[in-house]
Amino acid sequence: MKTFAVLKILAINLLIVFFLFSFCYAQTALLKLENAYKNINDAAGSFIQTSHIKEINKVQQFRGRFFIKGDKVRWQYTGEFSQTIYLDNKTLIIYDKKRKQAIMSEFSEEKYGQLPLALLRRMADLKKDFEVNEKSENTIMLIPRSKMGNIKSIEITVAEGDFPIKSMKLIDMLSNTVKIDFSDVKINTSLKNSLFKFTPKKDDTVLKY
Repeated sequence: MKTFAVLKILAINLLIVFFLFSFCYAQTALLKLENAYKNINDAAGSFIQTSHIKEINKVQQFRGRFFIKGDKVRWQYTGEFSQTIYLDNKTLIIYDKKRKQAIMSEFSEEKYGQLPLALLRRMADLKKDFEVNEKSENTIMLIPRSKMGNIKSIEITVAEGDFPIKSMKLIDMLSNTVKIDFSDVKINTSLKNSLFKFTPKKDDTVLKY
């Protein structure tokens, strides 16, 4: 009985140590992400976006460039899918160059599921909007505290460079996923405000919703 009691105590101590290490991992990755973000005034780089629709087992991949400055985001797809997305505070503009058409609408929490790039504006204070769980030393899982469209969870892999996000994976309620890998990111290059302003051309159509 004495041996069993000792083993039981040892097991409990090991569990405590395990959970303490798990907590430290989450805190380390979270602090690394939040602290790095607080020193970023602007950022620009490349991305690869891979979307998987589970029901029909369809995978789509898109590439492009992104730009962030404060609460402003410009997300520009290259190749055949020639769309540019502008997000400034509460206004969302999606411009289709081939169709010469821009759709302007008010941005709300419900649209996060369709627009994961908007999450890049909220990385400096994650605990305010998400429950944070550790997955590994450099990976954290975020669960929204309140409804954000159809988002179930967000997995972030933390990078070692100046820009603290290596990749971001969004999982929705239907187990569809959107994974975004970032590369060649440069920070604090004094991006011009005009880069984030949409100016329609004479033959562009602007639709407001």
